[in-house]
Amino acid sequence: MNIGRIHVDSRLVLAPMAGVTDLAFRQICRELGAGLTVTEMVSAKALCFQDKKSIPLLQLGEGEYPAAAQIFGSDPVCMEEAAAIARQVSGADFIDINMGCPVGKVVSNGDGSALMKDPERAARIAEAVVNACPVPVTVKMRRGWDKGSINAVELARMLEQAGVSAVAVHGRTRAQ
Repeated sequence: MNIGRIHVDSRLVLAPMAGVTDLAFRQICRELGAGLTVTEMVSAKALCFQDKKSIPLLQLGEGEYPAAAQIFGSDPVCMEEAAAIARQVSGADFIDINMGCPVGKVVSNGDGSALMKDPERAARIAEAVVNACPVPVTVKMRRGWDKGSINAVELARMLEQAGVSAVAVHGRTRAQ
């Protein structure tokens, strides 16, 4: 598979999971055949405010390429800055935007899957991140907010127009 100009040599891709996809776990998954790994999600606000605890989450292992650094947030300006920081700190081949996290404390700030309710804002965020990064930008999202608002296809088209190179869709809504 190719994402932008980056070739992924395996059909196995490790999905980012908060509290799970730390460096040790990603290394094990690489050894077992994962061709692409993704860091745990890192708060754009934390990066913009130079939170020292967030930087280690972005560190990649030796030879951990291709790999993506995942960020989340809902402010286009902060996301643009955070994307540049995440890329610089990690050296990742991709920047991945989390638009799928269903956790209450993330959603209550308008981040993660809350962006499924505001596709225009989501597209503005994606465009800002694409403009900030010399590497491909990808997005992880859900089918929609709930069964009454399934909008993954509509949002994916908007993200493509914003310059996103690939989209991964979690097969459930936030409500599920």
